[in-house]
Amino acid sequence: MVSRIAGILGELLITFGVIIALFVFYQLYWTGVSTGKAQAQAADDLRSQWDAAAPVDPAAPPPPPVDGAPAADPAALDPTMAGYGSGWGTEGAPVAFLTAPNAGIHDFVAFEGVDLGTLANGPGHYPGTALPGQVGNSAFAAHRDGNGAPFDNIDRLGTCDDIIVETSSAIFRYKVLPVDGLAGAGEAFDCVPEGTIVPGVPGRHIVTPDQSQVVTPHGEASMVTFTTCHPQWSNTHRLIVHGVLAGVEAKAVA
Repeated sequence: MVSRIAGILGELLITFGVIIALFVFYQLYWTGVSTGKAQAQAADDLRSQWDAAAPVDPAAPPPPPVDGAPAADPAALDPTMAGYGSGWGTEGAPVAFLTAPNAGIHDFVAFEGVDLGTLANGPGHYPGTALPGQVGNSAFAAHRDGNGAPFDNIDRLGTCDDIIVETSSAIFRYKVLPVDGLAGAGEAFDCVPEGTIVPGVPGRHIVTPDQSQVVTPHGEASMVTFTTCHPQWSNTHRLIVHGVLAGVEAKAVA
């Protein structure tokens, strides 16, 4: 009787081990394959859309008012009017390429939205946050494990490291804010033009999921924020990286 029970327990343990192994294979490999295919297709689609659209200078002034109406706030213009492309605001649409060399991020396609379906394809832009280059906080989320793990190594990003966001009309280069403590108002930040930083905002920190203020604007700063789960294989906390705009390279305008 004892030997039979031991045999049954042994079989159950083997079965459980096989299930765990299959789950790990699915999480680490198969979801990555699926995300890789989605990324390749989205990259082709996005480049094709951009090539087909007439380039627009993102630094161009807004159109003049019509019939005495007040001039529009440039930040409030429809994104397509500002040369960002048509995907912004459309859930699941590809919108930009993200690069952060020191985190191993190279031309990952970012999509609009942060629902699970969208994040299965790659990084997602938080709806309602600023567009790249605008005053405000342009925030992106991505997985740290599974689905290609785009933000797996953002914990390696340090002070002044590059975060680059490419849109249809411009390439926006951000620099990670100081990661060792908080910088004070007006404190020098050598890698950013004119030496200004965002007072009280660290370059990298860990928060709980309910601390949504990490994606909110900070004064007149043009920021970028990356968010991901922390620690790996857990979602109890969020790892946050903040950068501030350091330069803009406009693409050729026809």
